Amino acid sequence: MEIAPTAACPCGSRFSYATCCAPIHVAPGRAPTPEALMRARFSAFVLADNDFLIASWAPETRPSRAELGEPGPHWRRLIVEASEHGADQGWVRFRAIARQPDGWLALDETSRFRHADGQWYYLDGDAEWQRLRVGRNAPCPCGSGFKAKRCCGRD
Repeated sequence: MEIAPTAACPCGSRFSYATCCAPIHVAPGRAPTPEALMRARFSAFVLADNDFLIASWAPETRPSRAELGEPGPHWRRLIVEASEHGADQGWVRFRAIARQPDGWLALDETSRFRHADGQWYYLDGDAEWQRLRVGRNAPCPCGSGFKAKRCCGRD
């Protein structure tokens, strides 16, 4: 999937993709904090940028490229709840909302990051998945402000 540089960044930062996650996608070492790397990783999942995902994953926990090759959920929204970091480690707690053919999913995760070799790496996370029940007249989980039937519910 491609995204115009002037389009809103998929990570939900309210900045353009060109000024937010795109520079980190080009050089993973540019992520100044675990939160910036986590936002870039979310955008990479949206854009199916497996090269970036592999490059930003700590070698000791990195999956094979084949494991990332499967089409996953269509990620729609990221909500960063909290983050903290020191010189060589950090964490980010977030909620990510996704759409699949059979409905909506929410991923609540606290991700752990490690700083080594001059860059942040995703290490692992404690994840909890849940199905979301979304009625046609409910607000769309993507955060658009529209009703689900007028927004992502049409996919």
